[in-house]
Amino acid sequence: LLLAVILAVFLAEGVIASMLTASDPHWWHDNLSALGMPEDVSSLAFNLTIIVSGVLVTTIARLATRGIPDDRPHGVRNVRICLIVVGVFLMCVGLFPVDDFFLLHTGCASGMVGVFAVVVVMLPRWIPAMPRTFVLVGWLFLLITLTLSIMFMVGYYTLTAVELVGGVLIFAWIILFIRNAAALQQDARA
Repeated sequence: LLLAVILAVFLAEGVIASMLTASDPHWWHDNLSALGMPEDVSSLAFNLTIIVSGVLVTTIARLATRGIPDDRPHGVRNVRICLIVVGVFLMCVGLFPVDDFFLLHTGCASGMVGVFAVVVVMLPRWIPAMPRTFVLVGWLFLLITLTLSIMFMVGYYTLTAVELVGGVLIFAWIILFIRNAAALQQDARA
C-alpha cells in the first residue's frame, strides 16, 4: 500500500510541476500529453514522471497480486498481467511524445483504458473473493471514463479533462485494488 501511495504522490507532483512550469501557458487547450511536447525542462519532467510511474505500476502489479488467496490462480495471473500491461503502456506514453509519435502514443494511452476495462469486467470471474463493493466501484469508474470519452467525442469536454479524470480514476482504482488485495491476503492468514 505504501508503494501505491508513493506512486500517487509522485505522479501528482510530477504532473503538477510540469503544468506550473510549462512554456506554453495554453497547453491544456490540446491535451495532457501536450505537457510532454516542447523541448524544455517541463516536458522532460513530465515524460520522466510518466515513465517512472509506469515502472512503479509494473512493480506494484507483482507485489499486489502476490499471495491473493484464490482457487483460480489463472485469474490472479490475468490481473497481474493486465496491471503490468497498463504499466508498460504508461511507460510508452512517456517514452513516445505525442508530437513525434502520435499513433503510438495515442494507441498506448487508449490501450491503458482498454486494459483497465478488461480488468474491471473480468475481475469478478478472475478473483471471485474480491468484495462486491469494490467491483461495483470499478464499474462506476469505467462508466464515468466512458461517459467522459463520449462527451469529448461530441465536443462537450476537452481531451485534457477526460485524460485527467480518467487517469485519476484508474490510479484510484489501482490503489483501491491494492488495499482490497492486501485485505484478502490478511484474511487468509488469519
